[in-house]
Amino acid sequence: MELISAENGMSPTWSPDGQQIAFLSNRAEGWDLYTMPAAGGDATRLTSGATVDNPAWSPDGRWIAVERNHRIEAIAPDGSQREVLVDDASHPTWSPSLQLAFVRNRDLYVQEPDGTQRLVLRDADQPHWSADGGTIVFARHGIWELDVGSGRLRQRTQNSTDESPCIQFDGDIVFIRNAQLMIIHQDDSMTDISYLPSPAGAPDPHPLEIDTVAFQLHDGGNWDIVTASLEHGNVRKLTRATWTSWNARL
Repeated sequence: MELISAENGMSPTWSPDGQQIAFLSNRAEGWDLYTMPAAGGDATRLTSGATVDNPAWSPDGRWIAVERNHRIEAIAPDGSQREVLVDDASHPTWSPSLQLAFVRNRDLYVQEPDGTQRLVLRDADQPHWSADGGTIVFARHGIWELDVGSGRLRQRTQNSTDESPCIQFDGDIVFIRNAQLMIIHQDDSMTDISYLPSPAGAPDPHPLEIDTVAFQLHDGGNWDIVTASLEHGNVRKLTRATWTSWNARL
């Protein structure tokens, strides 16, 4: 079984069925897009050349959106097709109906499947669309929620260091505060996930398992991709780096 090398694994994102993970690696000449089985196995390279960033798997499983050359491209999971979706854009995230939210000049836009675009919100970064399509969470000197239907905003945290939010299908929001995973629940109570190692990039929630996320670690100069249980603290490494062992929470 081949595992990606430690310094080469970043920005994991789950396939909709939870069977694969797409990620970035510079194991070749630049940061390229790869996929691998979530259970571990051979990694398949999908891009070469220009650096890619912020992969996001579409909910129908047909595309992986990435940032590349200051635009958002869609790439088929087998690498057979690709197309440009949006120019001058970053941080793609999909709705269940294949709308694409993205950031342009720190403003939040949504593109419909027919290609029409609309400005949704000023000053929003790192958006993540909920699995039911009703909410977009984003960072703006704290963590915010946007109700997509009404346009209503709700500020969930007021800490300017909070970043990289993602919303689980139960409505809880996982985010990073001072290099530590946190959860804010629907009743505004908060859980400090200090029993997990500190992430070095945005977490991505499992599409089917309510308490599982994938994220990247930076340990001893190396990058690694792991999956972790937020409830029990179990961590499973998908890469072969040497790093401190983390076990279930006592």
